Amino acid sequence: MNVCGCEISAKEVRLVVVYLNDEDNVEMLRPKTTRIELEDDTSEADLRSFLAALHEFSRENEIDTFVIKTRAKKGRMAGGAVSFKIETLIQLVEGCQTSFVSPVALSHFAKKEVEEYPEKLPVYLKNAYLSGAYALSKNLATS
Repeated sequence: MNVCGCEISAKEVRLVVVYLNDEDNVEMLRPKTTRIELEDDTSEADLRSFLAALHEFSRENEIDTFVIKTRAKKGRMAGGAVSFKIETLIQLVEGCQTSFVSPVALSHFAKKEVEEYPEKLPVYLKNAYLSGAYALSKNLATS
């Protein structure tokens, strides 16, 4: 089962595909696409294009579940309106489940259960990787 960890930032979603190997260790795939950007959130064509890109990504990488790192809905650290549109579009990808994980849970998981990150994992994909790895280790991803 392939899980896609997602971190939404500004106008883009950062994507990391992970799975459990035969020894039940988290492994990371190296897809061509690691981020998809929503150019104009007021354009129907751009919204449809973004959703189509997500569908293509999920088919190419055989994604079963998307796991999104949540953002605050209000307060100083609140996510912007565009990020919530992106979240909704991810939830609309046909044939895939969507789960959410809090930043606090990811922080605890990273400190207590992640011994090392995959080699050459770009820093901007760290939280997306943690989201997917967390879901696999906690059985949040269902096939």
